[in-house]
Parts: sequence; C-alpha cells; structure tokens
Amino acid sequence: MRPKPFFIVNPVSGGGRTRGKLPRLRAAIEGHGFEPDLVLTERPWHAYELARAAIEQGHDTLVACGGDGTVFEVANAIFDLEAAARVRLGTIPLGTGKDVAKCLGMPRPAAALRAIAAGAERAIDVGRVESVDAYGQPIVRHFLLEASAGWIPEISHSIPRILKRLGDTSPYVVTAFVKMLGPMNRYFTLEIDGLEYHAPYNSISAHNMAFWGGDLEVAPGADPADGLLDAIRWGPLGRLMVLRAIQGQRQGGRHLAIEGVDHHAAKRVRLDSPKRTHLELDGEAAGFLPAALEVIPHALRFLAPSQRNGRRRAPRVDGREVTASRYLNTGSRFSTNARAASRKSSDETSFQCRSVSSSRYSLNSMRSAAT
Repeated sequence: MRPKPFFIVNPVSGGGRTRGKLPRLRAAIEGHGFEPDLVLTERPWHAYELARAAIEQGHDTLVACGGDGTVFEVANAIFDLEAAARVRLGTIPLGTGKDVAKCLGMPRPAAALRAIAAGAERAIDVGRVESVDAYGQPIVRHFLLEASAGWIPEISHSIPRILKRLGDTSPYVVTAFVKMLGPMNRYFTLEIDGLEYHAPYNSISAHNMAFWGGDLEVAPGADPADGLLDAIRWGPLGRLMVLRAIQGQRQGGRHLAIEGVDHHAAKRVRLDSPKRTHLELDGEAAGFLPAALEVIPHALRFLAPSQRNGRRRAPRVDGREVTASRYLNTGSRFSTNARAASRKSSDETSFQCRSVSSSRYSLNSMRSAAT
C-alpha cells in the first residue's frame, strides 16, 4: 500500500544547510506524487513532540528529514506511544550524520524518496536502554545506530555548529584532535551477556548498524536485523592508537585489528562508571550511567530497500579474529540448547574474565553459531 507520509523536517540539520534546501525538498516530495504534508522543528526534541502529535492524530507513516538525531527523536515517539506495530518510519537524509539512511541503503535523498514512494518496508532491530537523567531519575530510550559512553561520545557533544558545515566526517575528526588534549580514559564496570569486565577504557560502545560519526565504519558487517548488537571495548588507548583507530574506521574497519580494541556480538550489555559519565544514543545526549542495554529484534517498521545479503565480520578480541566459530561467545547467534551445552563444556577450561589491572581479557568460552 502506498504510504501517505507526514514529513518532519529539522531545518538546522546539516549545520543549517537544510533550511536552504526546503524548496527543492518540497518539489521532490511533490514529484513523487505526495502532498508536501510537512512541518518544521523549532528546538531540540521538537521532532519528538511533533511525531507524538501526528501519531495521536492517526498518521501511520512518519518521515524524519534531517540527521540521525531527528530520526532518533521520531523513533522514540513511536516507541513511547507503543505504536511500532502500526506506524512506519522513514527518513530523508539531510543532516551532518546520515548513518541510519546509509546503513539501510539510502545514502542520498533521492534513494530515500524512492523507497518511501514504493512503500518498501523492512523490519529492523532496535536497542532499548534504561539509564538515568541528570537528577538520577530512571528513563527509557531506544536507539537505531549505537549506544556509547566515554571519550568517543564526548566528541559529538563537543562539535561546534559551525564545524558541521564541513560535511559528514570532518567535524568529528577535527573535534577528536582537540579532545586529545585532555584525559582520555576512565574506569568502567561492564557486563556483556553475563561476562564481567572491570578496567579502564577509552570508551564502550554497542552498535546496531555498521557506521557512526559520518562515514566511520565502526562495526563492519553489523546487521540491523540479526537480533544482535556489536559491543566494542575500546581499551585505554594512547593518543597514537586513537589516531590509528579513527583512521582504521575510515578504511573499512581496520581498527578492529588494533590490540586493545575488542569486538563482541551481544544481546545485553550493562555498564557503569564511578565517574559521572554521559550516555550517547545515535549521537545524541541521552542521560547518564548506569545503563542497561538490550536488543529488541524486528521491532521497527522502516521504509527502506530490501536487506542486502552480506557476511557479518567475525568479532575480535585483542586484535585477533575468532575463527573457531562464526561468532564470539558474548552474544553469538546460537540456540538455547547450544548456549547451555557450550557453557557447560567451556566452564571446565575457561579463564576468569574479571580483572582490575588490565583491559585485556582471555575468553572464557567459544560457542558455536546457529543460523
């Protein structure tokens, strides 16, 4: 069925460039046979308010026009109203960060409009997060791209608006160089599908899609429809290693070969820090630690081309790919019976993963993959 979309536009996205694109956007919408049912946001979280109002008025197709932050707000309105079963979400990528659209095969507005016009729909996974607000009160948010804490997310919080005019990736890279002048690591308590880690880290992140920060490929092969998150432990890297990690993401994910950058497939992640630490979701400030994350499989109806077939990259620990099975023990694709059998056999030969003196850990088991 051809959708009748309600377009929510963030005119200050893309460093303010979107406002100048409004006439072309209206023309493109009309060119695809839609009425330009379009509203503009005026402040942070206004897209959320507009989306809630549209859903309550009966709209069943919302299109976030802007960056990943606009998509994030509209998606959270859908979940807060428990409307995911009846409301579809689309996006026209116009902001500085357009990673959701890129990861779903729509790097340009024209491709996104074609998908919306065709009514092409996919069911994608969504991350659910329980954290606290600035006053310590519990809050629940949902993310499409990533959840992260530590030094890396502080970069996106620190980008001046004027730098966003430089494009998708350059603002993040420039700000990262500036942030290197200050402290870069902190102590975290982390749990990934039951395995605990206690150590200093640069950052901790969990990804539902492959990209973040513009064109940085942080989790190569991450599939937003596989029922898994890709958790990455960024150890206490020195400044040179951080530069290598940034460059590695620009080169298709080579950062995963760096010792101290460890990659896990996961269904649940919990993290905390003794230091007051911001939580970032999809590039947006979203409360503080402690936080509990979980993936909700196939939770959101998204207007996007059909999923491409591809191979998920095997996770790495201490820079080495785990090849004995397709995925690492922490959240791999396997059945309940396989999980129990693997845990029983691996417990006899496991190394303890708890440590307060090192960010490098031995694996305590390897589980077989199940498709």
